[in-house]
Amino acid sequence: MARRPLLAIDAQVPPPSRQPSGHGHNPAQGYGTILPEGSSNLRASPERYRRDSLLDRVPEETALDEGEDELEAQEWDLAEQGFYSGSYKRTVALYGLVPVTTIVVFLFLANLPRLVWPIQHPDSPTLPRSFPSPLPELLLSAAFWSLTHLLRVPLYNLASTLCPRVFDTILFNALYVLLSQLLRLAALAALRVRHEMAYPRPTWRDGAFRTVWWLALGWGLAEAATSIAQGYEQLALYRNVMVPVERVREILAQTQWGTGSVAGSGNGSREYMPLSPRSEGADPAANATAQTQNANANGSADANGSGSPSKRRKEPVSLEEALRMAVDQDVEQLIHLQEREELEEVYGLPVVYIPVFVPCLLRIDSFLFSLGFTLILAWAYLLSPLSFPPSSPDSPLPPIYSNHPLAVMFPLMCVAHLFLSLLHSPPILPKVGVHTAAYVGLLVGLGMFFTGLGLWRALS
Repeated sequence: MARRPLLAIDAQVPPPSRQPSGHGHNPAQGYGTILPEGSSNLRASPERYRRDSLLDRVPEETALDEGEDELEAQEWDLAEQGFYSGSYKRTVALYGLVPVTTIVVFLFLANLPRLVWPIQHPDSPTLPRSFPSPLPELLLSAAFWSLTHLLRVPLYNLASTLCPRVFDTILFNALYVLLSQLLRLAALAALRVRHEMAYPRPTWRDGAFRTVWWLALGWGLAEAATSIAQGYEQLALYRNVMVPVERVREILAQTQWGTGSVAGSGNGSREYMPLSPRSEGADPAANATAQTQNANANGSADANGSGSPSKRRKEPVSLEEALRMAVDQDVEQLIHLQEREELEEVYGLPVVYIPVFVPCLLRIDSFLFSLGFTLILAWAYLLSPLSFPPSSPDSPLPPIYSNHPLAVMFPLMCVAHLFLSLLHSPPILPKVGVHTAAYVGLLVGLGMFFTGLGLWRALS
């Protein structure tokens, strides 16, 4: 007797129907049937099976699960209409915590050396400066970071040309990481950090520690400012497609009823009707209500043979102008739709559904990354003979200076930076989640930060 396989794919099984609530069961789905991939897998998760079970359930839990199922079904229907639940103004207001967090963290780190590692008698620079410290450090590091940011697109195009799919992401991140670390070292050479040092080895008592610290803060501040600006631009893509939670049911009811009325009416009205159900800068709820009222008014006026001009829309000046306005509006909405889909492919979920503490944590991570990488690379570079001008054979450098620390630390920093860059790349970030990437980045950033402080003897 042949044994029945545990897992079997039934080609005749129809796709599972979405049920807004209840604990229905599809009789066509047999034991071990593999459902097609997609959003239906979320509804067939082990957690859902546990909640659908009648064992160990109390009336309060049953009511709570039914409410969650109904809310999930409403969000599902809303997403099918191209909307997202939530208030856009509230989302933007909450995102205001990100720049506030960035400013607070920057001010705290800027005053940390003065409070924790004060220098009694700071040394004056050997050469006159046009601007006082830390302005040169901040401007130079911000300029170098801007250069790396502007070269991202050419580097990605180069990687896409040289490598096939998936491998181009690895090559692009490797080139970007290498360029970033080289520019960090170039900033140390441009500011003549080695020439301004009063101690033979890197230590927090030297003024070079302050210079390296401000270089790292300038790099992190430029990255944080650009990320905040991009965050506001990403939120702006959802301005016209967000619906307040308390009006979700109303919008769904009006959209379904209004769509059925318009589709079922055979009125040959000459009134201009926009091709897109949503207009720029308008509220989705108001648009749905206006469409429903216009459909009812048109049907009543055509049925009675009379209609008040004040209750009807004004006809456009020409048909060409009306078509041009409708096409421009639809093209703009299609562009925004494509941009939202690309963002959701990168993050794995809509940007408006990311909790605000995650961007705040990412901005803290950027400062810790910058401080850790810069302190470690500066320590290794200042111990290398490459930081000194060429010396004559008659006066060699002391044996305490060697290229060995730089030869070890530079590849390690590149590998650590490459790991974090790949973690935030589109193939990996949707799978691990934005939250996981932020937590891992925080752990790595803290490790790099305290490692750099230890190398500069700031923890002893």
